[in-house]
Amino acid sequence: MSNRKWWQIATIIWMIVIFLFTQLPYFTGSHTATAIDKLFFIDKIGFLSSQAKLLLIDSLNFLIRKATHLTAFGILSFFLFKSLERYRFSYLLAWCITFLYAMTDEWHQSFVPNRTASFKDVLIDASGAFIVLLLTFLIKAKKRKKGETTEKVRLK
Repeated sequence: MSNRKWWQIATIIWMIVIFLFTQLPYFTGSHTATAIDKLFFIDKIGFLSSQAKLLLIDSLNFLIRKATHLTAFGILSFFLFKSLERYRFSYLLAWCITFLYAMTDEWHQSFVPNRTASFKDVLIDASGAFIVLLLTFLIKAKKRKKGETTEKVRLK
């Protein structure tokens, strides 16, 4: 099986993982906030007021949930890029497909009880994809430049 086929399989599996996590009720904002409270023992912090504890939980909840969006769709864009790498506009194609999938994921989420769809999340997903694809481009460019330098040294 070709290397590209493995990337295509990884892409499909990752899309399924995102789809499944979207429909799980455990990943609602309130469930995540409760998990954060228990995990970090925020209710046990004596020097914080109740209001400060809620603010801390809400802030952590926001950061964790949005970092998850950035990461999940960044990974998807990388898998898509590797699947499409041989095509001329592979970076753009990978970003566009990730963006479209993010929109359909939010639309799907709108039908899940206790979940809401948000175009802001689509933009965060697209940003994660952009960041990962930009990093991929920069790393590949650096490797290509290093390879060219090595080749010039060998030719001398």
